[in-house]
Amino acid sequence: MRRPLRGIVSAAVLCAVAACTSPSPAPREAPAGPAPAESAGGTVTGAPGDACTGEDITAEATVQKAGVALLTITNTSAAPCRLTGWPKLGLLAADGSALTVPVREVPQPGPATPADVAPGQSAYAGFRWTSCDKSATDCAVATTLTVAPEGGGAPVTATFTGVAGGTQTVDELPLSALTVGTLQPSPQGVVAW
Repeated sequence: MRRPLRGIVSAAVLCAVAACTSPSPAPREAPAGPAPAESAGGTVTGAPGDACTGEDITAEATVQKAGVALLTITNTSAAPCRLTGWPKLGLLAADGSALTVPVREVPQPGPATPADVAPGQSAYAGFRWTSCDKSATDCAVATTLTVAPEGGGAPVTATFTGVAGGTQTVDELPLSALTVGTLQPSPQGVVAW
């Protein structure tokens, strides 16, 4: 079921974008050590776990300011799973076709911090886009954003809402490029571009 650009960032779409995407480093494993500690947000850090797949998550993109959004990926499964690296974003046009735009993965706000996310808890990443005039030849008009974690699985459609959690939905996003930051166990700093 497709929703208007309430955000779908898809692994399948990433395949179409792969030629424009810089390679991602291999996911980093946390060193073995004492039992993991749980943060106030419920994210367990420091212990290796199974990678989250598309079947384990939901995603929400919330516009923070012009051209910048906070991506929240929530574990909806019954067990902890690991989120690390970069979320894989995909864009679809109104007719459901995949859009190809350059995607750059950057270490923003720093290197990816692997997080074993407890059921019902989240990890976060920031992303930004280059806006463009819809009539320009290099401008893609996305109506759906999809998201998939590095663990694989089918991408999920992300809800895409207005500034700071407002109820306004984003139905159309004209853009010519995407920049995606690393997944982090806290939203602190992820949208400080």
